[in-house]
This record gives sequence, C-alpha cells and structure tokens, in this order.
Amino acid sequence: MSAIGWVDFSSTDRARVQEVLALMKEQGTLDELGIGQVRDAFSDSLFPGFSTIQTNARYFLAVPKILRAWAAMTPRQRRAQPLVHYLAEAENKLAADLVKNHTQQSLPLEGIIGHTLIESGGVARRPSSTYWNGLRIFNIVRSEKSLAEFCREWRQDGSASDAVDSEDGADDADGRFEAEVRLPPATPGARPTDVTLQLSPTEAEFLSTQFRMARGYEDSVAAQLLSAGLAAPAISEQLQRFAAFSVWAANQKALSARCRSCIARAQRFSLAIEGAHIIFNRLLAIRLDNDLLRARCDKELPGWKARAAQARVFHDSAPQEWLGTMASVTKSFKPLSVKFLHDWNSANSLGVPQSQMDDLVEKQAKANKPGRSLLIRLPRKTADWYGMKELDYRWPTARQMLSDITEAL
Repeated sequence: MSAIGWVDFSSTDRARVQEVLALMKEQGTLDELGIGQVRDAFSDSLFPGFSTIQTNARYFLAVPKILRAWAAMTPRQRRAQPLVHYLAEAENKLAADLVKNHTQQSLPLEGIIGHTLIESGGVARRPSSTYWNGLRIFNIVRSEKSLAEFCREWRQDGSASDAVDSEDGADDADGRFEAEVRLPPATPGARPTDVTLQLSPTEAEFLSTQFRMARGYEDSVAAQLLSAGLAAPAISEQLQRFAAFSVWAANQKALSARCRSCIARAQRFSLAIEGAHIIFNRLLAIRLDNDLLRARCDKELPGWKARAAQARVFHDSAPQEWLGTMASVTKSFKPLSVKFLHDWNSANSLGVPQSQMDDLVEKQAKANKPGRSLLIRLPRKTADWYGMKELDYRWPTARQMLSDITEAL
C-alpha cells in the first residue's frame, strides 16, 4: 500500500499539491511527457491568483470576512479558540449555510466547496488554503506569510479595540489588523447566515477593482478584460476553450500588447505539444490493442500536423519562446524536458519520419516517469484519452470568476 504526503511548511505548496491531486482524478490531465512546468508558467503569467481547484468568486470575500470576525473578538476569546481552529469551524459552517440557502432558493449546489462532505465531517479542501495565494496577489490579504504562519502569528497580542470599521482598511503599518486583511464591502457585524455564491453589485465591484489593480499583474488576462470592459463577451459560450479564446483575444486591440502576446504564445505551445500527446496515445493504444483509440489518433495526427504547419509553431526560436515564460515567473525547468522540447521542435521542423517521432515521444515518456510511465505500467481502466491534449491553462477558472462578477454587475 502506498500513499502521498507532504510536510506542512507552506500553504501555497499545500494548495499546489492539492491541485495536482485534484488534476490526477480528471482524465486528460496527467503529465506523461513532463511539460507541466511550462503549462504552469504560462498559467501563472496569464491567470495569477487563480487555480484549477477554485470554484467561485464568493470565497475571495468569505475567507477575509472569517479572518476579520476572529480578529474582532477579545484577546481572551482568541486565546480560547486559536485562528486555525476558528477558521476550520467557520468554513464548515459556511459550507452548511451555503447548502441550506441554495437548497431553499433552488440554486445549484455546484461550486460550493465541501457540499458533499458536510454530513461526513466537514470541508476537506479548505477555501482558505485554496484561495490564500489569490488573496495575497489581489491585495485582499496583505501578507507574505503562508496560511499556516499567518494563523500562528496573526493578532496574538492585539486588542479588539484596534479595529477600525473601514471597508478600505489602513495602509499604515501600525499593527492594526485591518492593515493586513481587507474588510470586504457591506459586511459589518457577525458573519451573515443568508449567504449564497451570488455576489452583490458592491461585492462584484470590489473584486473587479482588486483584480484590475493588483500590483505587478496589470497585464494578466482578468485585469485586462475587466479594465477594457471585455469580460462579458470573453465569457461567451463560444469561447469556453482556451484555443477559441486566444483567437478572439488576438483581435481585441483594447487588451495590452503584452497580454495578447502571452495568450498567443501559450496557444502556440499548446498546439505544438498536442501532437506529442496524440502520438503518446497512439503508442499506448497499440500496447492496449485499443482499436478505437488508435483509429482516433490516426485520424487526428494529420489534422494536427496541418494546423501546426499553418500556425508555424515550429521554427528555430520556438523553444526559446516556450521556455522564455519560465524566466518571467522566476522558475527553473527540468533539463530532461528542455531537451525534449528542443528535440521535438527540431523533429517537426525537419519533418523526420513518423517512426523517429514515435521513438522520441516514447523515450521522453519513459524517462519522465522511470518505471511508472503508462507505456510500461499499462492502465487498468479503459479511457477515451490518456494524459494531456490541448491546454486550457486556468482559463476555465478565470472564466468562472469573471462570470460571477459580470452577472452581479
């Protein structure tokens, strides 16, 4: 029997692990070829503050509201119930209130974190952990600390009399807790029990401002769409896929050149690497004697080659274009994957025989997961597709957040 675990030093790292584990439960997300770092680098540039396990914009307001409610208690009350315990209890209650209110108002339960676990012990994936990085990026929580550090150290000695009833908080570093956690609009007093996932116009305007004004992230997709007044058309049904969104965004001159360039580069990388995953699935189909999957791959491969050639995604400087995003988010990249991307670009640029393309993909898959590649340990369950295909980055999450805001406004 085996298990996966990690040392709880950083809530940011914990959220990333939870995101990876959540992705592992979804078909089409396993990183069999080792390009996940490039995908994540593009995601960090395009959609900072968002993650694939976030569900609704409400939690960007609910978590700081809980933090402020705890901070408003007396020092004796806070000592009796440390923040980490108060937060867990409040998040369980929030889930229960959301389920109750949505049921009474015939609203969908989808998007309520933990709605299936309320009767069996409470929320497993905490909103505070899932949204913590975004709360800091969008300057709703003004702290560089991890959530665990924040819970251990925040307001341990402060008095409730330090509180100031202000929706904007204070910018001075005088120790008052509103300087670290913004008070969401229209939320004075005790935690409301009539809360739903739907935002009020005031709440939506607050989040829109925070998304637009996040320092250092002015060229992110959400910031640009909201600043340019393009959020509503961007979330149309026709633009659910990142590929379709990228075509639309290329023609929106109101978006910054840097934003449009990053979107275009991300889509070119998605198209470039899609062919490798088609070949991977074809190799796997042969081993599994899966005639349906093999026929699908044989049909899709020529079409992909034609689209890649038309878009000119393979050229001498293509790897630098793909990997250049890593430098912008101060991350390093695995040498094995760097070599594969260079070799993949060269093979497609030179038009080598299909057998060499197959060998290149198989070698990378086995080297990326020694002894664990699906090409070695064949999957037990039959699926329509294995591993990645086209990349949506975090566009579905950002699209949901923008939808929550635009519906309220």
